[in-house]
Amino acid sequence: MISFFLSIRYIMILASLGVLGGALLMFLEGALILRDAFTFVRTEPDLSVIAAVLNATDKFLFGIVLTIFGYAITFGFVIDVSDEVRKRVPRWMILNTVAEMKILFIEVIILYIVVHFATVVAEIEGMPDWDGLVLPAAALLLAAAMKLVASSSRDVGPK
Repeated sequence: MISFFLSIRYIMILASLGVLGGALLMFLEGALILRDAFTFVRTEPDLSVIAAVLNATDKFLFGIVLTIFGYAITFGFVIDVSDEVRKRVPRWMILNTVAEMKILFIEVIILYIVVHFATVVAEIEGMPDWDGLVLPAAALLLAAAMKLVASSSRDVGPK
């Protein structure tokens, strides 16, 4: 019975493949946005490419995070790798617990909000409206929530 339940964990490889596929799509989308930014520079130099570069950067960063998630799902929860193999992987790619994945996910959302806000500010002319403060306020609230999640997950565990 235990071996049956342990073998079910291999289904999570499908999730990992889906996440890695999403990462590839994000890298492709970022590259296409950068290609369009180069086109703007050549054909319409009056258009600002700052927003396009920030948007592409956001796509690339999200693709990197999805790659880390795919790795974490596969080698953290499905396949048990030796310590020798783990030593060759960069430390920032190793996620050992679901709590670490939660914190990384919240950090990515905060990063996305910050980059999106910078993109919005780069696209508008003049000062943003009061409605524009929603994004920085959301980033601040999520940062506070992340701090609470991080401190509560450290307290859990063997003493």
